Amino acid sequence: MTITLVSLLLCAAVVALTASPLFRKGGNEPLGRGVEDDHPIRRWQEEKDRLTVQLRENDMALAEGRIDATAHSSIAARLAADADHALVRLRRAREGLTPVAAETARRIRLPVAAFAAVLVMAATYGVHAFASLGDIDRTRSPHANGEMPVDVAKGGAGMPLGADGAPDIGAMVARLEARVKGGDYTPEDAAMLLRSYRTLGRDADAHALLPKAIKAFPDDMRLKLTFVETALGGSDPADLAQAKKMVADMLSAQPDLPEARWYHSLFLVMEGDLDSARKELHALQPLVAGIPEAAKAVSSLLARLDIPEHQQLPPK
Repeated sequence: MTITLVSLLLCAAVVALTASPLFRKGGNEPLGRGVEDDHPIRRWQEEKDRLTVQLRENDMALAEGRIDATAHSSIAARLAADADHALVRLRRAREGLTPVAAETARRIRLPVAAFAAVLVMAATYGVHAFASLGDIDRTRSPHANGEMPVDVAKGGAGMPLGADGAPDIGAMVARLEARVKGGDYTPEDAAMLLRSYRTLGRDADAHALLPKAIKAFPDDMRLKLTFVETALGGSDPADLAQAKKMVADMLSAQPDLPEARWYHSLFLVMEGDLDSARKELHALQPLVAGIPEAAKAVSSLLARLDIPEHQQLPPK
């Protein structure tokens, strides 16, 4: 709305500046005939002045002895004939002249000018509104009731809103927990609840939920990757062993899965097999070339492996 109002004000200012000369008292005076006036009387006056100057120069030439009487008479006769022709043309031009009133510009009526200015503004706003029909309204929710949907699909979880319109994380987590506790939940519910636990710092709850979710959905790749990431961030040997087996199973099923190869390289680093880790990371680079963050992480880990004092540091 703000952009629309600013655009409308700018349009009004431009129209006002453009149309302002029409509303000034001296804005509609006759324009005249310009510098190069082609009016017949003006042209006759120029011809008369030319002939007068030449007659005077002819007389001076005779008086100074530059020409004789015969040449003087010949030139004078020719100039007199030119003057007669100019006079004839002047008479014909006067007969065909129209009244001088035709040169006066018709005064523009102020109401007409004002109406035209308003019409220009309305047309501009109409074009702007028509061009904005396909724009996304970012000032409100796209849903009819102004809130996010509670259930998008079977078992889907939406984002409830608080009184201030901000997402209510606590209500969403409580609803997901109730769904998981009741056993009627989907892999998406489990993944969202795990992310919420990690955001809220509830690592113990996340650690307890992961095995349950993986048991309920053993083929869900996201849950497996979440478990592996959590195990690498912890210190439980049993979890690390289970995570390592998951990575091996994933690589066996999908050898070019970037996430699995990345976690496999981290396990190799933890085990001290740095040469194998480098080979794994070099093989991973072309797989993540189109993902800037992943490519940066691979390059960063390779650089760390080349520094001896970092060999004993656990990878982040």
